[in-house]
Amino acid sequence: MSTLNLSLYDPMVKDHYSGEGVANAAFQGNAALGMIKKSRKRPGGGKKWIQPIQYGMPGGGSSTFSVAITNAVANTSDFEAFEVTRKKHYRLAKVDNETIEATADGNIDAFEPAFDEFDRGLEAEGNWINFRFFRDSGGSFARSTTATNVATAVMTVDDRSGLWAIKPGDVVKLSPNQDGTSLRTGSLTVLSVQRTAGTITFTGNITAGVAAAVNTDFVFLDGDATLAPSGLADWIPSTAPTSTAYYGVNRSLEPEMLGGVRVDGTDGRSVFELMIDMLSEAGNFGAKPNTWWMHPITFGQAAKQLEGKWMINQAAGYDGKKMASIGYSGYSINIDGVEGTVYTDRMMPLNRIYALTWDTWVMFSAGPAPNFLQKRAGSIIKVSEGSDDYEARIGCYMNFSCKWPGGNVVGLKNA
Repeated sequence: MSTLNLSLYDPMVKDHYSGEGVANAAFQGNAALGMIKKSRKRPGGGKKWIQPIQYGMPGGGSSTFSVAITNAVANTSDFEAFEVTRKKHYRLAKVDNETIEATADGNIDAFEPAFDEFDRGLEAEGNWINFRFFRDSGGSFARSTTATNVATAVMTVDDRSGLWAIKPGDVVKLSPNQDGTSLRTGSLTVLSVQRTAGTITFTGNITAGVAAAVNTDFVFLDGDATLAPSGLADWIPSTAPTSTAYYGVNRSLEPEMLGGVRVDGTDGRSVFELMIDMLSEAGNFGAKPNTWWMHPITFGQAAKQLEGKWMINQAAGYDGKKMASIGYSGYSINIDGVEGTVYTDRMMPLNRIYALTWDTWVMFSAGPAPNFLQKRAGSIIKVSEGSDDYEARIGCYMNFSCKWPGGNVVGLKNA
């Protein structure tokens, strides 16, 4: 005797969708992008962004008159100017016209109109800018720490926060160099991302896609190598800068004033101890950083030792004014008499803490960033050539600049 069950009755059973909204778990709050000063009030076009800096007072003084005269070659102040160029980035949002029409009535036919995909493209570009603020212009998002045998489809990375740069379907390249030079031949396609485990699974073995791959290679989104914006990892590098010109400046003349302050906390000291040491070194260079950035896990390690309260900081718009409708929560603290606010960001490297003098930073751009790139053609959305689709070209022409690197500190810690 047969029993009527759900398998047999499947053609007669309705699907019931949740009455709740669609959660956008992929979107990051992007506090750094929201809070940083924008350049639209001050022109961000032209050839480059030139940021002058004075890093030395007149020297050559002596208690002996003749010596002071002899040493007058050092009796002038020291000046430099960072000549910062913009970086480019592009993204394509594309939606089939039938899908747009079929979902145009909103929740009658769909949870959201498919046309909202163009807004999500802007959100994705905002995620990218925010991610790059914490990293360097080489363009890597992680480094492989895979076991010696790389004839596997699974790559383990050094810092799982870097995995917020990718999603399934992305194509990545490998290089032995962090600056993105000497890319290895071949590429890999992401099958899945294990964000807690800190691993990437590719569609095939690593050595099948990149024959010369080694287990310490740096990983880049295809097309990003050497072309990314200069974020905190460039302006405040973890090692003292060399004489190699950085936007035209030899930072080795004053590695801290021109290249930020570094504190090595990889000896096992607590996060709170590292923060105190960072403020101490900042004070040595006349700085009192007021804005801290750390990964949520790092903040969790320090939270029990910190005394403070949550506060709200407003976002900065392109007109230079605060945006009353957008605010970011931070943890207000006082360490050794220095007031500061701690912000967490899942895109922050786990092995870094940044203490920043926030008004020294600016994001300059030609046009808003992110932005629809073809708006001057009369519409931000255009009809695709050769297919029944609409598309939007999204991207930015921007970079980050700092008027006083020495007012900022990076703390190195174990991930």
